Amino acid sequence: MDEFFEIAKTDFLATFEGAWMFPLLLLCAVLILWKEPDRTRKLLIGLLPLTAVFIYWFPPTGMFLMKVLGENIYWRILWLILVAVTIPYALCLLLRKCSGLRRQAAFLLCLALVALCGTPLLASEEFLDSTNEYKIPQYVIEVCDLLPENIHAMVSNRLLPYIRQYDTSITLEYARNAFDSALLEEGRSNVEKLYLEMQEDEIDLSYLAPLAKEEGCTFIVLSNTRTYIGEWEDYGYEKYASTADFDIFVDMDYEEGQDTRKWED
Repeated sequence: MDEFFEIAKTDFLATFEGAWMFPLLLLCAVLILWKEPDRTRKLLIGLLPLTAVFIYWFPPTGMFLMKVLGENIYWRILWLILVAVTIPYALCLLLRKCSGLRRQAAFLLCLALVALCGTPLLASEEFLDSTNEYKIPQYVIEVCDLLPENIHAMVSNRLLPYIRQYDTSITLEYARNAFDSALLEEGRSNVEKLYLEMQEDEIDLSYLAPLAKEEGCTFIVLSNTRTYIGEWEDYGYEKYASTADFDIFVDMDYEEGQDTRKWED
């Protein structure tokens, strides 16, 4: 049970970190239960958020759902809390009690309350200034500009979400976070084996390279900080090009201009 509370606490604090939005949410949910005359709205907007919080923290339901959903997914129960609905609706109930200039002043106070209790959205590390017209990381464009068209590649996880946004002529061996290693069992496919080996701190080329050639991975792109057991040249690949962040390796049997795609768009 201690492990459950530690995981639940860590994920909960990460969700509401640096904000007073959660206490405000609880106050608004209670206000809706108290002031809202419509039974359906009271249940959906007032009771549902409190129920989700209870399910999240109550050990029997929490441990059961954590086992069913997985420790890395369990925190998404917090998505059931209708923050963007409950708080504005409760504040509107308050504004309904005012009129004229008082309502306008109360509206401004409500806006200030929400702003002060929250955190600046654009301050998140997920938001970066765009460095190009495609609005994708510049390191992706640098890699794509070095890769030929109409090829099949296996690339670093950092590149997976963006490669085909920039160049759809490149096909990829697998998608971002395609497999959950915790769920894989013996008898996995070559694609799954390649994915898992690509996640290793030190990649065994005697294992990775032959599988990559068998699967038709003409190009392999990895971070230049990765380390390897063995030499690429011993297993049919050689260095093709580099950027500031990535090294690109190519199948020695590849001929410039060759179409090695696994499918056509």
